[in-house]
Amino acid sequence: MTHRSRLTLTALTLIAAGAFAPQAQASGFQLREQSPSSQGNAFAGVSAGGNDISALFFNPAVMTQYEGWQFSLGGTYVGLDVKLDGMSADRTPALTALGFNVYPNTTTSLIPVSGPSSHGNSGQSAILPEFNIMYSASKDLKLGLSVNVPFGLTTEYDANWIGRYHGLKSDLKVIDIAPSLAYRVNDQFSFGVAFIARYADAELTNGVDYGTALALKVGSGLAAAGLSPVAPGPTQNSPVATVAMGTPNATFGTPGYAIPGAWDGKAGLKGNGWDYGWKAGFTWQPTKAFRLGGAYSAAMTMTLKGDATFEYPSTMPSTDLAALQGAGLRNGKGQADLALPATASLGFDWQVDPAFSFQGEVARSTWSRFKELRVKFDTGLADSVTDENWRDTWFYSLGGTWKMDPTWTFRAGVGFDQGAVDDNHRTPRIPDNDRKWLSVGMSYTFSKKMSLDVGYTHLFIDDAKINLTSAGDNLTRGSLNATMKATIDILGAQLRYSF
Repeated sequence: MTHRSRLTLTALTLIAAGAFAPQAQASGFQLREQSPSSQGNAFAGVSAGGNDISALFFNPAVMTQYEGWQFSLGGTYVGLDVKLDGMSADRTPALTALGFNVYPNTTTSLIPVSGPSSHGNSGQSAILPEFNIMYSASKDLKLGLSVNVPFGLTTEYDANWIGRYHGLKSDLKVIDIAPSLAYRVNDQFSFGVAFIARYADAELTNGVDYGTALALKVGSGLAAAGLSPVAPGPTQNSPVATVAMGTPNATFGTPGYAIPGAWDGKAGLKGNGWDYGWKAGFTWQPTKAFRLGGAYSAAMTMTLKGDATFEYPSTMPSTDLAALQGAGLRNGKGQADLALPATASLGFDWQVDPAFSFQGEVARSTWSRFKELRVKFDTGLADSVTDENWRDTWFYSLGGTWKMDPTWTFRAGVGFDQGAVDDNHRTPRIPDNDRKWLSVGMSYTFSKKMSLDVGYTHLFIDDAKINLTSAGDNLTRGSLNATMKATIDILGAQLRYSF
């Protein structure tokens, strides 16, 4: 049977490289898909008011452009395709430095990780809901409420893939509930603010090389005692070797066997938490034909609290299992802080003539706040720290809206979204890189009160390199090199109603 142990987040020492760090359709793991109507022109001009009340997510001040009650309800389907090619992985060179050489009579200095050199689609499709409602308290004062999913991720890899120690499943869901208000100062200026209640829920799993963890501990103990590891008869080119522990080790107790690559198991983490923040914005309309809007959403740091689960192979010797559990793999709790960026945006809408308008948008997200992932334990163990070193990102888009007649409206747009991760910090959990947007959309007006919006986007994502070395918290995971190829198709629809 499979041995299981609940761990006080000592587990996170082995999985922290990707913990709480997902992917999405904007930079990093941000989700821009909050308005199916604005999806049609690549969100160009959404900060200036977009096409309807769903622009409330981006700028609460846009509410002053509408009267009475306004309501929108929609969803966006995100189809993510992520494939990895040219993969290779090795266990840490520290093993061979300690004398754990699984290829006797050769000069091989690294121990490879087994697994296919390519992986099919690891992306998981999802539907993102959005809900907005606005009430006109007066001609100039508007009250609103929006519910959105601003960040998220879902990827899942095969259990035996070559990068299993760096990630198996990554699932992050973030929900914003934001009451807001806007006030029209005069015919030109309006301002708005929103309070944000944000909930995050995360689940992450990855493979664990317990054999390497044991070998490093055992090898260190033997080296300190002036001894060498003993290989009782491994064959030429054998993928693993049984290495005797020799004398009892002060940390692990009784003798056993450390076999790099043989004792593969699994680690899992679940955590959740709430945080609170704000956003504010303005609109300026100097003429009837031109409107400018800007907004700022404040940075937030989510504290996710939970526990972790370790699964051990049923074939693991009882001495080694007891040694791992005695070293701290036991029930417990802990927490990790997730730094989410601030986003500043500026957009315009220019009514060229009664039938055609031109829009533009620029936004900057402060992903450089995500410098590290630090996991704190409640058992007195040292923090587990993973270097993230993300960078701030820019988003640009241009679009156009053509009102063919009172019933039909068509949109199109292009955009560019900068990736937040470089090659040396990218993990298989986050297929993030620079991406280009190509969007089209339409609206159909049933009556003065009800309309339907549809928007489609294809994202062209540059091929990305993964170059992870077996250093720091990657010591037991080893290295991973791969080329990541990803594309995303997005289809959104919403129903609007006013009364």
